[in-house]
Amino acid sequence: MNDTQLPAAFLDIHVIQTLPLSGLNLDGDGTPKSVVLGGVTRARISPPSKKRPVRKHIEQEFPDQEAERTRRLVHEVRDLLVRAEGWTEDLATFAARDLFTAASGGHMSLGSSADDLQAKDPLSTAAFIYTPTTTAHRMADTAARRKHDYEIALKEAEAGTTKPQRATAKSKAKDEAGTVTDPADLEGLLAGANASIALLGRTLMEIDGAERDACVQVASAFTTHEADIEIDFFVAVDDYAAKTKDAPAVGLIGDRRLVAGTFYMFSTIDLQTFAEAIDNDHALAREICRSYIDGFIHTLPKTGQTSSAAWTMPDLVHLAVRTDRPVNLSTAFDDPVTGRHGHVDASIARLSEYAKTIQRLTAGRGLLHSVHAYTGTTKLPGLGTRVDAYEQATESALDAAFGKTP
Repeated sequence: MNDTQLPAAFLDIHVIQTLPLSGLNLDGDGTPKSVVLGGVTRARISPPSKKRPVRKHIEQEFPDQEAERTRRLVHEVRDLLVRAEGWTEDLATFAARDLFTAASGGHMSLGSSADDLQAKDPLSTAAFIYTPTTTAHRMADTAARRKHDYEIALKEAEAGTTKPQRATAKSKAKDEAGTVTDPADLEGLLAGANASIALLGRTLMEIDGAERDACVQVASAFTTHEADIEIDFFVAVDDYAAKTKDAPAVGLIGDRRLVAGTFYMFSTIDLQTFAEAIDNDHALAREICRSYIDGFIHTLPKTGQTSSAAWTMPDLVHLAVRTDRPVNLSTAFDDPVTGRHGHVDASIARLSEYAKTIQRLTAGRGLLHSVHAYTGTTKLPGLGTRVDAYEQATESALDAAFGKTP
């Protein structure tokens, strides 16, 4: 724990990146998402499709901070009891339901279907539960210590002789809870959070204390220029028919919608709120922030990559460390960029010029540090110090945000 106030309040991440023809983020009709801005249609990538690969990137680097978002926590506990403890499925299912009721204080119900895409499941939760991966194991461990109690309670429940009760009930209030496991044994479990959850936030209104405001904000990415949706017509060949005389070789005809363009992407980290959320462990906060920046730079949605392989790298990464508030520079592209030889250079120049204008209008207010790395070799006015590599830019920004490490 570190009681020292961080020098900075926010770390802004700006990325210019060109993606080839692909469908990385589609709407319900299978068409690339779009937005009308500056009187023209732009391709768009929504924040959730960007945040998930970044989250998985962080958790891959920090396995002890891994979390999962699921409606199948009860399934997971049941399966752990069957596989690891050798319980019968009936007993494991009974215990998993009981454990969940105890852990949620009876405030969350089972058996709901949140949408038409999910079949009604008696063990699923209506709300997504975002929790550390250790949660299911802790619940299973609690049940394992009380297997005999659960065996008795299940027999009584099957016989219909009594409502399941905790073998160690100590008060009338607890008796009324009707769970084998004492809720006090699992109190606060579903409200628990690790650094990943603290950073990305959680909505879980049914559990007291489980709400977590996100310490990162992600904007919808959009093309800096007008983008046209392309229709990609395809034919799939039936290999056996192709070898058969007079048999039609065409097995399938179809089409898909794709788009290409140069995107502006923006995210910001609320540094002080994040540090407070993890008990002011500045060393851990710095490492998680480094991983988040790295993930934001290096990851893309995986949807459609099999047929597009759109694994490009950013053309520009600009990091700004601020003491006051975030500054999204997307207004630089309200007037769509036009270019005869692509949009990258014009987009970078537009961003640099707009950032310089903002600094002039605010007299540099709140800007503690500014750095950039890009495909060019000259310094860009408005985007601070130029460095050669993304990692250099990241370390430079983190030094400013957290105080230079010795």
